Amino acid sequence: MPQQQPPQVQPPQWFLRPSRYGLTVANGVTAVRLILVPFIVVALFDARFETAFWLALIAGATDAIDGYIARHFGHKSIVGAYLDPVADKVLILSLFGTLTFQGHLPLWLVLLALARDVAIVATVAVFARLKKADLRMQPLFISKLTTFAQISLVLATLADLAFVIDLGHARTGLVWAAAVTTIASWAAYFVEGLRALRATEVRPTALEP
Repeated sequence: MPQQQPPQVQPPQWFLRPSRYGLTVANGVTAVRLILVPFIVVALFDARFETAFWLALIAGATDAIDGYIARHFGHKSIVGAYLDPVADKVLILSLFGTLTFQGHLPLWLVLLALARDVAIVATVAVFARLKKADLRMQPLFISKLTTFAQISLVLATLADLAFVIDLGHARTGLVWAAAVTTIASWAAYFVEGLRALRATEVRPTALEP
């Protein structure tokens, strides 16, 4: 009896295949988030709040879309691993800074968000310097939650400005949610850094020949 041939898996379309240089659809979607940032900031300074809201909504949606494409089509890459968090930080800090300058968000919140990001980068750099090890901490769930809370606050603030829907109490709750998750993610990354250092200390070294 002839053996049944296994079904052939069709390769993905050329535009969905990952590139060795990191030129993937997922990274292209992430780049859209970076490109939209100056347009949103200009719209805010021009008091075109409705335009800023819709552009910010598209930018926030790209954060979910690029992650789905990267996982579903195998587009995870080193470029994407760096580009995605950079795009998040540029978007959030730019909009936080602009909205704070215009008096729509409290100054202490943007300072807290900035201090958290600077502290994480500085902690990893110092730990790596002391141990002469390249510490690469994976993104934590609390970090994703922080990003979601911060983007939700930005969108709620822009929606309130654009459509005058009186989200005062909701915005206050989102301010505190963003603050709490920011502090929690700061602490979580510090603990993760200590854990990574302990793992480096107990890692066996190669025997001398």
